[in-house]
Amino acid sequence: MGLMERDEKLLKDRKILRKIDLNLAVQSRFFVAANILLFLFVASVGNYYLLHPVVTAVSGAALLVLSAGLFYFCIRFDSTYGAGPARWRMYFMVLQVGNSLCMGLFCAAVIWLDKLAVNAFLVTLYMVGYSAINNVEWSPYDQRNGIRLFCNLVPPIAAFTVLADINGLTIAAGLLVMMVMLLRQSRLLSVRHWDNVRVHHELHTKARDLAQAANEAHSASQFKTEFLSNITHEIRTPMNNVLGMLALLDDTELSAQQRELQNLAVHSGEGLLSLIDDIVDFSRITSGQVQLNESVFHVKRCIDQNLELLGPRAHEKGMELSCTYEQDIPVRVKGDQGRLAQLINNLVSNAIKYSDGTDIVLHVSMSKVSEQLAELRVSVRDNGKGIDPVMQDHLFDAFSKQLTTRDVAQAGTGLGLAISKGLAECMSGDIGFKSSPEEGTEFWFTVCMPLSTQQAQKLSLNKELLNKRVLIVGAGGGLLEALVSQLSAWDMVVESIAGDGQAHALIAEADEADRGYELIFINMPVLQPMDLALVTDLQSMAPLKTSPKVIMLSSLAQRADALRTGMEAKLSVDWLSKPITREKLCRVLIDTFELDQPEETADKQDAASGEMVGRRILLVEDNAVNQMVAKGLLNKLGYVVTSVVNGKEALGLLEEKEFDLILMDCMMPVLDGYETTTALRDKEAANEASVRIPIIAMTANVVEGEQQRCLACGMDDYLSKPVNIEELDAKMRQWLGARDSESERQESSLKSA
Repeated sequence: MGLMERDEKLLKDRKILRKIDLNLAVQSRFFVAANILLFLFVASVGNYYLLHPVVTAVSGAALLVLSAGLFYFCIRFDSTYGAGPARWRMYFMVLQVGNSLCMGLFCAAVIWLDKLAVNAFLVTLYMVGYSAINNVEWSPYDQRNGIRLFCNLVPPIAAFTVLADINGLTIAAGLLVMMVMLLRQSRLLSVRHWDNVRVHHELHTKARDLAQAANEAHSASQFKTEFLSNITHEIRTPMNNVLGMLALLDDTELSAQQRELQNLAVHSGEGLLSLIDDIVDFSRITSGQVQLNESVFHVKRCIDQNLELLGPRAHEKGMELSCTYEQDIPVRVKGDQGRLAQLINNLVSNAIKYSDGTDIVLHVSMSKVSEQLAELRVSVRDNGKGIDPVMQDHLFDAFSKQLTTRDVAQAGTGLGLAISKGLAECMSGDIGFKSSPEEGTEFWFTVCMPLSTQQAQKLSLNKELLNKRVLIVGAGGGLLEALVSQLSAWDMVVESIAGDGQAHALIAEADEADRGYELIFINMPVLQPMDLALVTDLQSMAPLKTSPKVIMLSSLAQRADALRTGMEAKLSVDWLSKPITREKLCRVLIDTFELDQPEETADKQDAASGEMVGRRILLVEDNAVNQMVAKGLLNKLGYVVTSVVNGKEALGLLEEKEFDLILMDCMMPVLDGYETTTALRDKEAANEASVRIPIIAMTANVVEGEQQRCLACGMDDYLSKPVNIEELDAKMRQWLGARDSESERQESSLKSA
């Protein structure tokens, strides 16, 4: 009863009962046929129809009627069961019990009439096997199966007992033991069956619940993505207005106090924008929705560009920032350049904020995983105070650090390393660190990137600079390491001294020994007054056999001071701003020694850009404040701007006037940026336009995949709001220059034709 109470719900489950009943119906057809065959064999081969015609006729008629009813309910299962499962089950059970009783009585009659003859043993053996095999199929209905077993075996047991001899009693006792064992087995099989049904039902229920939970989670994730897309767009639009107006305010006459307040407002706005970006990135990573934009890019150039952006921030805190590369790093790889730059930016920014050191060094290496795949490893090492051991176990957890007043002032969110870890793992890499108190910290990450099949020729100045003697004065740490590494790669002979106290004597001594220096680098330590004594001494020295060229290593702020004070004009030296990158170093060496510029170092973008002033720009923007900001920035850059508020007006205006470039907002009423671009590109294709108008998306929507959507509809580039004036200028020059080059090529081809 306990089992029946526990499984009362399952016993009423129609799906489960139908499956059991269908199995019984299928199996019963074979056993009913077997009963008929046994009866026919005994009646014909055993001559029962001649010896005992009455018993044969009565048993045959009863068996035929009951078997016909069972066959009907088995063969017409779907229709009869559908008319009423309970009624079908009742009729079927009655016919089964009747069939079993008929076979049991027939077996008893054979035993009583034939005593212990062959027919009696044959029928008895069949009844035992029939009962045992059916026990498994009938196990779900334990009580009804017990009745069936009684009907099968009690008549033969009674018949053998009536014989009243030792053999008959022995067989009767054996059959009784067999019946008890089958009843016990039926009970056990029934318990196991319903346990299995219950487990299967629970698993099915859990699987259904899990599927429902997964669907709900997916829906929630989609809702979160849409929410982030909308909310970041809505936040970035006013942020664009605020920062744009502050940029325009910077061009007006402000008092010192107003200038300070304006700078504070700009820094606060940029900090808020950075926080928004971090939250969006962290949300994408945790939900597994990061999409990597694969493109071919130049590894060293990507890293060098990031260093140049981060350099002024490091110099403001009195830190040197430099980078060393291992030899034979492939020039081009396929991967997400933006995400790689973000990883580097996060780690270097953390070193600038928290290390309190004086030197930050990046080391870049790459190892081949296969012919088409390589692993890029970037480490960021500082010589600061190290990381508190208490924090090290949770360093990559989001919001794991205890924010101090200093952290808040430095705009620390606690998400940078968590985002970096997620990005590295998304790019099939890893991230880690090692730190020693008061000795510094080294963070590293690896990412896997396919190698590009088109490798650009590596920049080389070996022939012109072969064996030129170089002296480096005042540089140390990572700066010296990076400088020596690159100069040695160009086969120059490099020496260095820590300070300039003995530089004068060393230079004179080397010149006397006919191994004079042809180039001298003089480092200006950041946040220290400019000391040009060595340069003055060199200019006042007696003429040397080898007249050295002098290159000053300075920060951008120090270079600006030299320009403002007129000091640069007084000195016949070249300047190289830190952080030192490979291309800047190459450029200054070319200028210093008046070498032929290698083709791969030419700045094709600037050469092609030409004069930008007076170019006609169409601004498609529905927000009035955004229009004002964009117009102010474009006018400041010297462009002539015409603005419209939606795509329909833009298409109409393009019928009347010609423009050199279009800045297109994406989300507008009437006709949005995507539809407008598609319509314009279709028109250009239909008219076979000779020149394609560049279209740059300018939108506050920074959700993952937005840039691909813009490019897919026919736009040429993408700018996210708030727009930085330097980035806007670079994009404009890039595409206007590219258009000039295209026009020149077409004119040239027409003339030649």
